[in-house]
Amino acid sequence: MKHETKFANWIRKGGQREFTVHLKTPAVLDHKFTVIPERLLASIMDDALRTSVERLNAFLPQNLSINISGVDTSDLKAELSNSITSRLNNSGVPVDPNDPVIEAAVRQYAERLNGRFQQSGLGVAEYIWRSSDDDRVRSLHMQHDDQVFSWDSPPEGDHPGEGFNCRCFAEPVTEGINFPDGAVCDVINKTMLNDLFPNAAEERLQAIAREIDLQIVTGNLNSPERLAHFFGQVRQEVGPSIRLEENLNYRATALPQIFSYFRRNRAEAQLFGRTSDHPADQEAIANRVYANRIGNGGVASGDGWRFRGRGLKQLTGRANYRAFTRGHEALFGEAIDFEQNPDLLSEPKYAVRSAIFFWVDNNLHTVADRGITRSATDAITRVINRHTDSYGQRWNNTRRLHREGTFSNVCKFSVAAPRFEDQ
Repeated sequence: MKHETKFANWIRKGGQREFTVHLKTPAVLDHKFTVIPERLLASIMDDALRTSVERLNAFLPQNLSINISGVDTSDLKAELSNSITSRLNNSGVPVDPNDPVIEAAVRQYAERLNGRFQQSGLGVAEYIWRSSDDDRVRSLHMQHDDQVFSWDSPPEGDHPGEGFNCRCFAEPVTEGINFPDGAVCDVINKTMLNDLFPNAAEERLQAIAREIDLQIVTGNLNSPERLAHFFGQVRQEVGPSIRLEENLNYRATALPQIFSYFRRNRAEAQLFGRTSDHPADQEAIANRVYANRIGNGGVASGDGWRFRGRGLKQLTGRANYRAFTRGHEALFGEAIDFEQNPDLLSEPKYAVRSAIFFWVDNNLHTVADRGITRSATDAITRVINRHTDSYGQRWNNTRRLHREGTFSNVCKFSVAAPRFEDQ
């Protein structure tokens, strides 16, 4: 069996995380069968959903996605669940990512979902029959290829996906269609964030936007108000360039005003702070202001610098890095020791996830749900940085994002990796 040895070795090692196998499919997009042992059935079913949504998104204008949240797919979900469960129970193999029956079921229901989304989600009346153009396509389906059909009047043999192992799909005819209100929604993208972070590198901005889009449900960011509050705070934490590591380039005269350590040790402020004679020694500053706090050791341990602020929320201190290590596995299903690898938080993917972990762990989405008000913003600020002098700036950031409607039409589910549970 193809991939059998690789898969067997993965199981022997405990079957942790994801095992991905590329399959052949008549679709225009690559399809991945993702095996996650603790939620195998849901994972297989979501592959059908992902294939369907990705295909339809390809026919929409750039940076828009079909809104699946209002489309009832409960009947198809139940049918697919029964089909796959029956096969898993009868195959005698606990997990087989190459099972042709399961592959065919995923393809079939991806096409049935495709049709449901076209009609109920987008209001599309017609489609173009497309097939995989290989020798396994049925002769009748070959005759249908490239012809236009109406969803209200199925061709001979029925619509794509209605017949088992149909190697065909329906390409929506979208030309001249005015999509219904709410049928399509915005994808989180770098263009959306440009005004908020005007000095950020394009590659970094795109990576951050994509990770937010991937985690929009997991991170409880699935409303315009939640996103406005979240990014209003992030803008103040990382600045216009999205600085993912703490900037400790302080003037010698400023250090005693900001940090109690240097109020007690003013000579060291002159020694390590920036003056006309020398640059700031940022490592020395961090090791002193964060010594014996938030899980760090003393000055000599170097923990202050090692666990300085990183990520979109500027996670700081050994104790918080340790907490994020536990929280990351629980929230994102991936075991990474950030206490041993603190620099990872300077990468966009984990910079986003660290901020999402803090947001979820402190239930800040429930505060954001109070609305775009000064009191809600101040309540969130008190959790993130109680003693900051930037309460007003954070409120201005949040209010501006809401007023400009930056996130007013953002998809309320993950566009990059949709799941049935996100609907």
